[in-house]
Amino acid sequence: MVNLFRLLGLPDPAGVQRSQPKARGKSVDPGPQADDRFHDLGQDVWSERTSRIVPRPDRRVVYLKPDSLHRLPLDGADRSLAGGNMILVDLASLTHMPSQQDVCRRNVRAMCERIGYPVFSLNDSDTLLMVPGARMRVDTDRHNLGIAMWSQLPDSEV
Repeated sequence: MVNLFRLLGLPDPAGVQRSQPKARGKSVDPGPQADDRFHDLGQDVWSERTSRIVPRPDRRVVYLKPDSLHRLPLDGADRSLAGGNMILVDLASLTHMPSQQDVCRRNVRAMCERIGYPVFSLNDSDTLLMVPGARMRVDTDRHNLGIAMWSQLPDSEV
């Protein structure tokens, strides 16, 4: 028979000798002891080590909307995308100006074609656009326009 405790690297409770009953007033779980083989991960030594191992996240979500002259500030957006940032473009403030919305969409599409990144529309009116940055994945099999495919199926198929 396989000893699961040994297989998982845990101390075997059958091999541990029973100690005498503890006196009143003492805690049932005394916490980590000096002779324990386990590490207290709350110690400063371990938190300092893990902060060196795990780098701080350096990706951001950049939110762009048209300025007061109804233009998109796309200067430096390609560098931001190459750095791994995601860009959300909100054209909802231009709903009363469909031609200016089209100009802004074309500018975003031209920038993305130049650098080779796709553009995704997150709503049906194409006023919220998403450009994923470098090293980002977008699930296009299960999602269409940011809406889960299962929510678009008829009730009989669900």
